[in-house]
Amino acid sequence: MLGFSRLNRLQRITLILFVTVVANWIVVSTTGYTLLGGDLFTILLVLFLILLVLTLIPPIKQKVLWRVRNRLFVTFFLIGVLPLLLMLLIVAMLFSAMSGATIAYIAQSGLNRNLDQLEQSAAQLALDIEAGRTRDAADFPVQAAVRTQNRLLVTSGRIRQIPSWSKPGFKGIVTTAGPAYFLAAHSDAGTGENRIEVFAYRPFDDRSVASLVSGMGNMQVFRLRDIGDQPLQSVRPVFDSARIAPVRVPLFAAYGGFQLEMIRLLDSGRLDDHGVYITTSPYLVVDRMLTSTLGSAKTAAIIAILIIIGMIVAVEFVAIGSSVKLTRTLTRAIHDLHTGTKKVEAGDFSHRIPVRTKDQLNELATSFNNMTQRVEQLIVEVKEKEKLESELEIARQVQARLFPKEVPKLKTLELFGLCNPARVVSGDYYDFIQLDPRSTAIVIGDISGKGISAALLMASVQAALHAQLTMGTNGGLSTATLVARLNRQLYENTTPEKYATFYCGLYDDTSGLLAYTNAGHLAPILVRNGSLIRLESNGMVVGMFPDFPYEQQVVQLHAGDLLAAFTDGITESEDANGEQFGEQRLADLLIRNHDRPLDEIVTAVTDSLRNWTSDFDNRDDTTILLARRF
Repeated sequence: MLGFSRLNRLQRITLILFVTVVANWIVVSTTGYTLLGGDLFTILLVLFLILLVLTLIPPIKQKVLWRVRNRLFVTFFLIGVLPLLLMLLIVAMLFSAMSGATIAYIAQSGLNRNLDQLEQSAAQLALDIEAGRTRDAADFPVQAAVRTQNRLLVTSGRIRQIPSWSKPGFKGIVTTAGPAYFLAAHSDAGTGENRIEVFAYRPFDDRSVASLVSGMGNMQVFRLRDIGDQPLQSVRPVFDSARIAPVRVPLFAAYGGFQLEMIRLLDSGRLDDHGVYITTSPYLVVDRMLTSTLGSAKTAAIIAILIIIGMIVAVEFVAIGSSVKLTRTLTRAIHDLHTGTKKVEAGDFSHRIPVRTKDQLNELATSFNNMTQRVEQLIVEVKEKEKLESELEIARQVQARLFPKEVPKLKTLELFGLCNPARVVSGDYYDFIQLDPRSTAIVIGDISGKGISAALLMASVQAALHAQLTMGTNGGLSTATLVARLNRQLYENTTPEKYATFYCGLYDDTSGLLAYTNAGHLAPILVRNGSLIRLESNGMVVGMFPDFPYEQQVVQLHAGDLLAAFTDGITESEDANGEQFGEQRLADLLIRNHDRPLDEIVTAVTDSLRNWTSDFDNRDDTTILLARRF
């Protein structure tokens, strides 16, 4: 029952009908009675079997033709083999038809030839009787009935007199009531009272029929009125050459025949139509024709024909072998590609397709291998990139801790700073370092280069700066001395091409004085009462020369003064035409917004910079530091 439940509705109905028809057959065989509607069940079974076959064709076709190899074999069969088979079938049918027509022509020609010979014998006998060379029937060369002008009848054989319906010139087959069949010919000689008529004849029987086909086949003669609607195999032939000389005909046989319209009844002369049926072999016909036409050269001709046929068969086998080889090459390559894609689909990019040939398939396999190799390399690179990005993220987090976590709370000064790295990490540096309740260091720097190397140098500058500030004491620390020490330390611990611009200021929260040293950094801008004051640079970049003398300068900050220190990432940002943002636009922004909160001023600067810059992804690090006196 489990198997029955797996069948679909059509299969279940077909199975039930099959069981019903088998049961009906068993009942009929045992009892002689049939089930009610037994024939209807049989008809329905046939119909449902047809439907079942039609429904099974698509899945079977899909399953069989899924593989490219099977599709190619079917294509080769339809394009190459099937037309060849059809051509061979047509040739065989034509050859069979021609062989049948030939054997029929030979048999009919042989019959006509025998009648012609008999007619010649009758004419010669008439002449001999007229000339007196033959007077006694015992001297007749053939069986004949003779009639003279004065009704004198001379006869030899079974036919005692010339039929009344026969006229000179008649030749054909006559049959008596026996039945007995004779080849007959009617001829005459002389005129008037000397006129002599001869009706020559000889028996027509199985031997005569066998002589007509002479070993080329089996010939049978049937009375047409005996056949009627019966099959030919159930009718006994009047004559059969196989009774005398049977010829073995192979499976591939040819058939011929014709209608005998020359048979007349002896007593009335009425036609009695007979049909001739001949079974032969094309080989026997061809052999007889070659023998009659080529004679002793027949063997050489047969050998030549066999050689040609052998060559054609050899070429055909070579073509089939080549097709199979090409098909195998193609399908194996496609199978390799299919296997390769399945491996790739499963995530195995190390699989390589074997390269077996030197053709386009080879190029395809090589391209596939190169692709998987490149994908495998890209996966490794992506993993390395992800690992690097993870490390860069850690570096970014570490660097973020180097920037001030909180702004010192001073009595007379408010501070704010922002650094936007161009990449994950930055080479820019700013810091607010409160040394004591009245002193705070304000620092900004720009390390040469970008990325990791600049970030590492920035960390080194930050560590060195904190170390130098820790060594100083209140009131005794000079920015010039601090920058000089930092310069020497960087020079000794970095490569020559590494340097940094640096600005360091010390603010006294009691007096409002800002002591500062600028080591090659962009001059900070001091906005005072709507005008600009630039705190110009007065020193070399740090890390370039070991003993460069730096100077300290002092500026008094008044209430409302706004000090802005920045890196070149702001002023050197370019628009689509290559024009830089410039210090003047920055100064204008600071003047227009100097009364706003420091974070809003920074936001206004960064927004303007973002709108100005055309290639924002390739920008430099941008850092700005603001300080405003209460």
